[in-house]
Amino acid sequence: MNVPNAEKPIAIHFGAGNIGRGFIGAVLSQAGFHVVFVDVQKDIIDALNEEHGYDLHILNNESHTERVENVSGVMSTDLETIKKISKEPVSIITTAVGAGVLPKVAKPIAEIIKTRMVDKRGPIDIVACENLQHATDLLKEEIEKELNDDECEYMQENIGFAVCTVDRIVPPFESKNILDAGVEPFYEWTVDRNSLKKTDPDVTIKGMHTTDNLDAYVQRKLFTLNCGHAITSYLGFLSHKPTILEAIQTPSIHSAVSKALRESGTALVKKHAIFNEDDHNRYIETTLHRFANPHIQDEVTRVGKEPLRKLKKGDRLLGPIEMCREFGLPREGLLMGVAAALLFAPKDSEDEQVKELKGMIEEKGLRKVVLELTGWEEGDEDVEKVVGEYEKLKGKGFDCRL
Repeated sequence: MNVPNAEKPIAIHFGAGNIGRGFIGAVLSQAGFHVVFVDVQKDIIDALNEEHGYDLHILNNESHTERVENVSGVMSTDLETIKKISKEPVSIITTAVGAGVLPKVAKPIAEIIKTRMVDKRGPIDIVACENLQHATDLLKEEIEKELNDDECEYMQENIGFAVCTVDRIVPPFESKNILDAGVEPFYEWTVDRNSLKKTDPDVTIKGMHTTDNLDAYVQRKLFTLNCGHAITSYLGFLSHKPTILEAIQTPSIHSAVSKALRESGTALVKKHAIFNEDDHNRYIETTLHRFANPHIQDEVTRVGKEPLRKLKKGDRLLGPIEMCREFGLPREGLLMGVAAALLFAPKDSEDEQVKELKGMIEEKGLRKVVLELTGWEEGDEDVEKVVGEYEKLKGKGFDCRL
């Protein structure tokens, strides 16, 4: 590829998949940046350099298309070109590669930092836009392994590792053009203002919001969108509903998910003064409406995959329960969500975590697995409720018991 024209500020974005093109890259392009996508998929990179744009299909009742322009691409293994680009007026570096791939982009980002140090460039921010708490901290640790002491010192003084939370449903999308992406209208990109090295990006990046209380927004998204999405998928699976849309359109599932989200919402409002009950209830309704988008056909088996990750302490299922426990709040709907997750076992699934969870329950028994996952004590009332809900769901199915 040719080095981008320096007339526009440059954003280097690692990850040219659906989320990269459909969310972060699109927001940066529409904010006036030339976006250089870095990826391992040669066909995507070649298409970006040939077309320099693609269509973003907004999937709602009045579907329309937005054009994303001023884009190009470079292979992540092409370190020489990446170094050349880093000599241009790069304003921000972002990632959307997936948590498992994040360590692999450390080397090319380290090369950018080294080049900026030699050229005596000033501050720049790196934002890891991953569906993982502390993703930016993980990326920073991996980058440090690629740098010597002087380079690490330069990084500490000039590179901002900004923590953020991102929220947009980007489903699998089929199009004749491999670059096109389909997305829901809603999105949020919230960045911790205190972790930035450069000026508040609200001034220059339309679509990026900054806050002094990122933890509140991280938990709001995790305990509402991610929690609701997971519970919808697990109850949908138990009710033989193939998609999130069909699941949430089932009155009993809609009611159960709504109950769980109002439980987590009550805890969130009590925990974080930045939220109030009325606004959060509207956020819950917006979330449920997003699940019911008729133009998004997302399979419950895809949304529910990796159940052990979703059952980690502090994550989307146990996290809101712990917050409810902290304040002595009702949590029956959330506990049923945990029970449903423990029963998630699609036939012939290739998901290693599905196999592992099933094997754990067969080997150790349900109660011991619940104790290990939650860290609760034997005899805890919530353990009993999860076990009880599990047996009801396993014995009668979901629809039959409501």
